[in-house]
Amino acid sequence: MDEPLKIGIVGCAEGTHGKVWAELLASEAGARFGMKPAAVWDRSSESARALAQAIGARAAPSANEAGEGVDGVMITELLPDRYLELVTPFLQRGMRVFLNRPFAGSVADAHAIVRLAAKHGARIYSASALYHTRAAATATERLEKIKPLRLFTVTGPSDHIVFYLPHAIAAMVSVLGTGVSTVRAVSLKPMTDDRTRAAEPVVVYVEYGSNASVGPARGVVQMIGPGATWYGFTMSMFGAGGEAEPVHFEVTYDHLLETMAAFFRTGDEPIPPSVIIEKTCIYHAAVASARKDCSPVDVARLVRGGNR
Repeated sequence: MDEPLKIGIVGCAEGTHGKVWAELLASEAGARFGMKPAAVWDRSSESARALAQAIGARAAPSANEAGEGVDGVMITELLPDRYLELVTPFLQRGMRVFLNRPFAGSVADAHAIVRLAAKHGARIYSASALYHTRAAATATERLEKIKPLRLFTVTGPSDHIVFYLPHAIAAMVSVLGTGVSTVRAVSLKPMTDDRTRAAEPVVVYVEYGSNASVGPARGVVQMIGPGATWYGFTMSMFGAGGEAEPVHFEVTYDHLLETMAAFFRTGDEPIPPSVIIEKTCIYHAAVASARKDCSPVDVARLVRGGNR
């Protein structure tokens, strides 16, 4: 059996995937993934020291030093606003880096990350756990039976915009692919005291372009909003050939961590950077639309590197 991969984790405060994954990977149950958290860092040095002591890792004195003596780095700070800043030194060293969803704090940052990785021969990977599911294969099979697709919905729980809207988008893209042309936030109002949480149900209208592999489908990505007491993601599809049975996505870290381990071990990127860019653009287009009185945002232009 191969030696466990040594992983540096940047962002491990309470509530982060970095902390959750570090604790899992350091446990007996997590040994099957073949990754060992070797160094951890957080802006809260107290959080990093406490986690390092609990799991037997090294508390790095700086984010940059979390990448020393490791096979790869996870960027998992709670919000993506500083991801470009945090990932830059690792990309400049040609390292293998996983960035938590939604990959970047802006469309411009997302393009900058991809360019930096290409310039320095680094490898990047970013995905939601909802991108790697068995349910996606089931949905794809059901889609084939009702083509051409006309309408779809992807529904998720919660009121966490930054945390869960990317999950719903990932589920959509994992089945329908890329090629989104336009996004419009029909309902996406953040709370006044917390921009990460929605004050009402989230409804985002999505149009695929005529050149998309799925065709010019129309659909809605939506979240229940405040007060939801359940967790899950469901996709419904309606085509010229009929209505598909709804697909319920499994919610587990297993597929994501297995894919992450293979990425760190081989350097093969599981998702093309172009797909990562489009998923990120869809998310930021929805947020931008909400800020612009729910007017449509040209996703295709953002993917090409244009301004909002």
